[in-house]
Amino acid sequence: MLKGIGIILVVIGHIYSNQTIFNWLYSFHMPLFFLAAGWVYKEKTVLADIKRRIQTIVIPYFSFGFLVLIYWQLMERRFRDSDMSFMDSLFGLFSGCYDNLEFNIHLWFLPCFFVTVILFNILVNLGGRRMAYLVSALMSLAFIVVPMHGLIWGIDRVFKYIGFYAVGVFIAGKSVKAVKKKVEAGIVAIVLLALSFSLSCYHLTMGIMWFVTALIGVAAVILISQLINENRILQYFGRISLIILCIHGPVYRIVVKIVSILLNLGTDAVRENFLLAMVVVVITMAICSTAYEVVVRLAPWMVGKKKVKEN
Repeated sequence: MLKGIGIILVVIGHIYSNQTIFNWLYSFHMPLFFLAAGWVYKEKTVLADIKRRIQTIVIPYFSFGFLVLIYWQLMERRFRDSDMSFMDSLFGLFSGCYDNLEFNIHLWFLPCFFVTVILFNILVNLGGRRMAYLVSALMSLAFIVVPMHGLIWGIDRVFKYIGFYAVGVFIAGKSVKAVKKKVEAGIVAIVLLALSFSLSCYHLTMGIMWFVTALIGVAAVILISQLINENRILQYFGRISLIILCIHGPVYRIVVKIVSILLNLGTDAVRENFLLAMVVVVITMAICSTAYEVVVRLAPWMVGKKKVKEN
């Protein structure tokens, strides 16, 4: 549920060109993914975890990365003001450096996520969860104090997000039940969302306030997911969030262009109009869902799954 809500917010944030909404969503939607991943963390031996994460993160990253890079080089790059060469883009794919992923900037998440989950599990294996919590907290503090930028495989961003992953692991160790007092929980969720929105509007998202604002927004989404409890659409989007993350960039840009041609509007006008932007979001999610169903049947390894043996 959390991943489903999170990936919808990611797509909305990338499509709808409203700076206020953009700032608000970006104040918490990526921390939400790391916290949700930590929530389902299970300790494994280091080698077993690395093997599994290569299958579920690294292989999909390179698979979709190469496909989108080829599409970008042959098609989309011709229509964009980009001076990044193919070799620079290829370097970006292998290094995971944010500044070289212009062809599909959203891919930065996967190498960063890979390093985060592998590192946390190594820490747990070395000194237990308490040590992992402590090191994660210290890394988050270091991110605030020490400027970091452009390290390979998103290591600089690992410092930024590992604290949220640790919070998710910590929450998973507690008894979290579905809320019974729905009215009260709904009011709290609305208050938290309003507070999160206000803090982002006043740009209180720097330094230690980055973590405070993010946790407030994430807490609101957790409450909302508990209030909804079950929703097949959100759960489905959560399960296929990987492929949505990997391909929604080029998909939505094509959809925006088609809509702009049909309505005789500029692409910026389409993205600035809330209703039209939401139409693009719906179409993009539908295309990504269709792509997932095709890929999972023809090449499941691309989305980190093994081929199901037929009897």
